[in-house]
Amino acid sequence: MKDIQIFERSLKDLDYFKDFQCFLNFKNNARVRARYIKKRHPRFNPLTDLNEHKFRLKYRYTKENLRRIIEIVRDDLEIEYFEPLKREQVPIDLQILSAIRLWGGTEHPKLTAMAHGVSLRTLAKITRRVASVLSSKASRYIRMPATLSEKERSGSAFQAIANMPQVIGALLQTTVRFQPENSAIDLDGEELLPAFTNREEELHIQIVCDAAHKIRDLDIRLIEEHSMLTDTEMFGLSKIKDRFEQNEFRGRILLGNEMVRCSSSLLTPVRFPRNQSEELYNHAHAVTYASARKCLNLLMSRFGILGTEIQGSHGSAKQTITALAILHNMAMEWADPSIDTEQNISPFNSTFFNSVGRSPKSGEDNNRRQFIKTHFSS
Repeated sequence: MKDIQIFERSLKDLDYFKDFQCFLNFKNNARVRARYIKKRHPRFNPLTDLNEHKFRLKYRYTKENLRRIIEIVRDDLEIEYFEPLKREQVPIDLQILSAIRLWGGTEHPKLTAMAHGVSLRTLAKITRRVASVLSSKASRYIRMPATLSEKERSGSAFQAIANMPQVIGALLQTTVRFQPENSAIDLDGEELLPAFTNREEELHIQIVCDAAHKIRDLDIRLIEEHSMLTDTEMFGLSKIKDRFEQNEFRGRILLGNEMVRCSSSLLTPVRFPRNQSEELYNHAHAVTYASARKCLNLLMSRFGILGTEIQGSHGSAKQTITALAILHNMAMEWADPSIDTEQNISPFNSTFFNSVGRSPKSGEDNNRRQFIKTHFSS
């Protein structure tokens, strides 16, 4: 009997030693710690754990539409899966959800990371990956009307707003701040937390939208400190200007605001209207051009990060902005109500409009004068 008691005590001592060993592993081994937490505390799943209203507030999409986004991106993320993220085994769905929630800017990044059970470093890597995959689809989701029927539909949609003919897009420019990072590497070759520089830089963004507030063309350029270009000069550097000069759109035009110079392909308001025809033209221009302002307001309301600053390299910042433009177009195509209905954004609200550069010199443009005479003369 005594021998049995000694044997039982030995078994208990062995169990205590195993528990202590597990504790040491938990403390020192990240992968064991992740399994320990996962076993006792299942990961938060926003698609099932949040009601529809709270989900929209946090993720800026309906659950149905975010599931659509997940299915579009999932396969590419699985193919692109790389070593650093394998350590924490973040599910694909949760990667996409956490990136979109971070871009929504509804809370501090630390809270976003905590809500999805990842570190800030992992969240930064996740968002870069998701942005890279999404931006690779730009040619599919961001494109000007190509066929004759597409061009006619786009022109008819603009003309239905205020009887402004021949318009195929509205052009608007703004800036987004980003903070460059210098990734630190430790002695073992492991990447540490990104070290962000103290300087802030700006990216110049030029969008062309359609009457349905979808982004049809996107141009992103780094603003150099030594050369502050005007909006007109930025437009001159863009590919869309070359496409119009090559007559790709056959007599159709863009609408721009007063910060860019009027040209044969880009019509702006008359600064000092002198007759009824010019006043009618200005009114039609303002009402039609409001679609561009609403497009930008919707984009920046859905993705609050655009109103603060993007952290990362110049290349990753461009990928992020491109990804957000694609996500915006998806929301417009699916008529996602998460932003439009909750915030009641007016197309004339220019809260987020931040034009750069200097106003062009005044003066009448012959092309615009002829356009007004042809279409707005009484």
